[in-house]
Formats: sequence, C-alpha cells, structure tokens
Amino acid sequence: MTLVFFLSQPSAFAKQASEYELKAAFLLHFMDFTQWPHDNNRIVCVYGNNPFKKYLQTLNRSKPKHQQVLIKYTDDLNEANDCNILFITRSKKHQLEQILSTLENRPLLTVSDIEGFAANSGMVELATKSDKIRLVINLSAVKKPGIKLSSNLIELARLVVEQPKKKIDRWTRSQKDQSNTS
Repeated sequence: MTLVFFLSQPSAFAKQASEYELKAAFLLHFMDFTQWPHDNNRIVCVYGNNPFKKYLQTLNRSKPKHQQVLIKYTDDLNEANDCNILFITRSKKHQLEQILSTLENRPLLTVSDIEGFAANSGMVELATKSDKIRLVINLSAVKKPGIKLSSNLIELARLVVEQPKKKIDRWTRSQKDQSNTS
C-alpha cells in the first residue's frame, strides 16, 4: 500500500523533490504493484538518454535488500529483453511507434513521460500537469502480454483507450484519386 499512500498524500518529499526524482519513485513502486506472467528478475531499464541522474540508484538503495531492483541504462532495445519495466525516455519520441511495435506482446511494462504515450499503445504514462504527476494507463496494452496491475494502482490512474492506427486502404485511396481526376 506504499504506492497508494505515496500517490495520494502530499508529503515533504513530494514538495521538495524534482520531477524525475518523483518519476523514479513511481518506477520503483510499479515493481510492487505489477504481476508478470512469468517470474522474472526485478529489473528496471531506462531506454534512451537518462533523465533520472542518480535518483533511481539512490531511491533503490534506500529500500530493503529484498525489495531492491537491478537498474540498467541502454540505447539498445535488444538489451531490454530481461527487463520487467522499460522506461522509454523523451529522447526516443520520434522512434516511439517502431519501439512499441517491436515490444508488442512482450511481458514488459512500458512506461514513459512522452505526451500521448498511453493513448498510442504505451502501457503507463507519467503525465505532468500543473506540477503534478498523473498516471495514465492503457489497460488493453497492459493486458495483451499477460501483465496484471494492482487494482489500487488502476484506481489512481486515468484510463485511456488506444488510438486506432491510421491506415489508408489502397483501394479507397485509388478510388478517391480517380474521382478527383474526373
């Protein structure tokens, strides 16, 4: 229940913490509120330029030994295969569609603070609004690979439905082209 208290109560830590210090705390707490289809190692990966500085390591060391996680930083998506949680940084924004397509159906909780992340096939978005971090969750993306989130976590989030991908039917486009030339 730590996360529920952490998210619902303004604390001295929250008032003084930087944006990425708070986001680091969210990432580490997600490990305790997520169930994967297979027993995995406790690994949190950061994909792209590291915005967390040393916050993840510092917060991780403050946890009891049995709750600590391995933290990996990578620019190679193939190195994310053994991760439980993958934080996709803003530096990867322009590759997001390709990244999420590559990761689709893998039992890997994808998290990002890229605007619109959850609505565009990401699982958990850490949205910042009015200097507050809000959870936005795409449950269909979470459930697809068999991941389960705690109901306590879901209750704190805004749920979104994935945006349908824009695909143009070639037949429809060719018909429109012909009608425009007539």
